[in-house]
Amino acid sequence: MTTILIALVSKFWPVIVGVLGMAGGILFGWVKTKSAATTTAQAGQKVAEAQQTVADNQNAEAQANAAAAQAGMNATKEANDAHNDVDALPAGTAAQQLLDQWSRPGEDAGRGGAGSAGQDPNR
Repeated sequence: MTTILIALVSKFWPVIVGVLGMAGGILFGWVKTKSAATTTAQAGQKVAEAQQTVADNQNAEAQANAAAAQAGMNATKEANDAHNDVDALPAGTAAQQLLDQWSRPGEDAGRGGAGSAGQDPNR
């Protein structure tokens, strides 16, 4: 039996080596394909994460722009309200009320001070 097996192996060894080589090549190719698929999937995941980061940044920027626009609208409304309030005052009292509201404590705001025009009396 051993002699027959040795005779068969010696006669068909090129076929056996070829089949084993082909099986090894197929196995190697399959492993490389799986590795490439994994690498491609990882790259796709990184692209998706980068796109999400860009979308998040754009959303944050849009929110900041909206908040800035709202703040600008509020400031404009308050300025208009102040102008309307001053316009509604009688002719001589508007300047006096503004001086009273906007002068600093201890500052005479130009009401009978000892300094000359254009000079700061607090210097």
